[in-house]
Amino acid sequence: MFFPIPMQVETEARQPTVPTANLVLIALNVLFYFLVPLESMMTGPGMSLMTILTYGFAHGSFFHLLFNMWYLWVVGNPVNRRIGNFYYTATYLGTIVLIGILARCLGGSFLYGSSGAVFAVLATATLLLPVKRVEVHYLALFPLTILIGLLRLPRYGLQWFIRWDHASMPVLLFSLLFLVLELLGFLIWFLQGQIHVTSLGHLTGFVCGITAVLLLPERITIPQKAAMT
Repeated sequence: MFFPIPMQVETEARQPTVPTANLVLIALNVLFYFLVPLESMMTGPGMSLMTILTYGFAHGSFFHLLFNMWYLWVVGNPVNRRIGNFYYTATYLGTIVLIGILARCLGGSFLYGSSGAVFAVLATATLLLPVKRVEVHYLALFPLTILIGLLRLPRYGLQWFIRWDHASMPVLLFSLLFLVLELLGFLIWFLQGQIHVTSLGHLTGFVCGITAVLLLPERITIPQKAAMT
């Protein structure tokens, strides 16, 4: 088991703008969690077509909400500042709708949560901010602690079996860790003859984020060179 929690992403050198779209989306997720029943928002068999959007603002528990919103706060703010409110909102909502349509086409299970959109934001950060440093706190359990210990010796013997630590790494490496974990999870279910809709939604979200970056105008994807003086 490996559970990474990002704490802060390195910011741009210039004065940052307010990530308005991300703040509004986080606020909407929180409001919907407390004000609207989950059963009326999740998408799945027999649910209205509108739920291919509303499911992305529904969460099954407070910790589900907290986990997604924390990742959205840490990773989403710098992405929102980089691509602007319009493209950020379009990427977020577009990903939710596409995953919702995919889930409805597969049928047989209900889907809720903003995780797919969070993965799209993570993919966007991977391509646009690959070398920015992200501070990560992580919990690792045996046997992954052995691999981590070989890379970075533990301070205490117990950390060979359970380890709570922190590290600084590029956004690219952080994203690849998440992607590998999701691929492994999806593969385990697939080898058992099942398609895990949640893992598929996460992977689809990552692909949507990559696609969104490819569709962005060059003035956003290519950093502007500093003016010559």
